[in-house]
Amino acid sequence: MKVKDCSQCRKQIAEAAKDEYVKKEYAIFKDSAFTFAVYATVAALMVQVRRGRSKEYIQKLYDDMVCIYDTPEVFGKAIYLTDLKNMLEKDYGIDFNRINVRIEDEKSFTKSLK
Repeated sequence: MKVKDCSQCRKQIAEAAKDEYVKKEYAIFKDSAFTFAVYATVAALMVQVRRGRSKEYIQKLYDDMVCIYDTPEVFGKAIYLTDLKNMLEKDYGIDFNRINVRIEDEKSFTKSLK
């Protein structure tokens, strides 16, 4: 009885599993990036509310923030938020490590989705 070599089959199965894993991880990353952008925008807008800024000012700031999120490239060069973060750290001395994120517990979070 001849034994069939299944190494190619195993390799294809492993590659398919890896591809599926990467797709799922990217979906989580993409969803997380959106959620974080929303929370960062909320924080920035709430700072302005606390400073007594007008509704019009806050709406304009929001529009400006959306524009930054939507800008795919400038002068033919892709611009990512990590590029902007690095620029703020270097040029303005911003220390993003000072950010302490407080999030709701799982029960409150799932309740907010309903």
